[in-house]
Amino acid sequence: MNLYQPQFAPALDIADAPPPRTTLVIASTPRCGSHMLGHAIAATHLMGVPYEYCNPANLAEWQTHLKSDGTPATLQGIMQRRTTPNGIFSIKAHYSQTDTLGGPTAFLAAFPDVRIVHLRRADVLRQAISFAIALQTGVWISEQEPIAETVRYDGRMIAACLRDIALQNASWTTAIHASARPSIVLEYEAVCQDLLGTLRRIAGLLGVELPDDALPAAAVTRPQSVTGRTEDWIARFARPRPSGVLGALHRMLPGQ
Repeated sequence: MNLYQPQFAPALDIADAPPPRTTLVIASTPRCGSHMLGHAIAATHLMGVPYEYCNPANLAEWQTHLKSDGTPATLQGIMQRRTTPNGIFSIKAHYSQTDTLGGPTAFLAAFPDVRIVHLRRADVLRQAISFAIALQTGVWISEQEPIAETVRYDGRMIAACLRDIALQNASWTTAIHASARPSIVLEYEAVCQDLLGTLRRIAGLLGVELPDDALPAAAVTRPQSVTGRTEDWIARFARPRPSGVLGALHRMLPGQ
């Protein structure tokens, strides 16, 4: 697993962090802009330091780093280092990562006074293409080193990514509704257009006063998309496919 090593940096730890009183959960899916939003939230120094702490690979690294025993103890150790002085802890998680605590109900119950931001992307096809590219390169955020330098178009992989995103979003929606916890839904495209307004909405959800000097001047992370390639893959994926026997033969071809 190509870990994002900066998340473990002691420089992100908060001296004398208090016990968390409120938790922000960013309910996400792969390639929905959660890294960008999480870094912007962390830059305010008032709403926690949201990373994928329950990503199994990250969790294993944290367990080694903290010399802790088991997931609950590891998360306690993280909270003791990453809760902002006003008592806010934040974590972002894809739906599948809730399994580390026994599923969404147990996951949300593991943290105090949970408030939820369900982050989605309106253009799910672009998200799925970005997902497929990241699976091939191993790069989920710009600072990571690629495990492969080249990528190839794979229609089946894009379709599988579309299904995964749809299922995770639907599962998050059901879990959030069932939890009855305070929540808002944000779209990546709107976040990009008004990042500061988005941060103020999240602060309102948390009951946090967000002064102007706490707001980042711009997005902290850089976009990764290669526009020409993405547009080409969109066109290829949207190309009409033959039906019937010809369609079956077409689907058997590599990369379709």
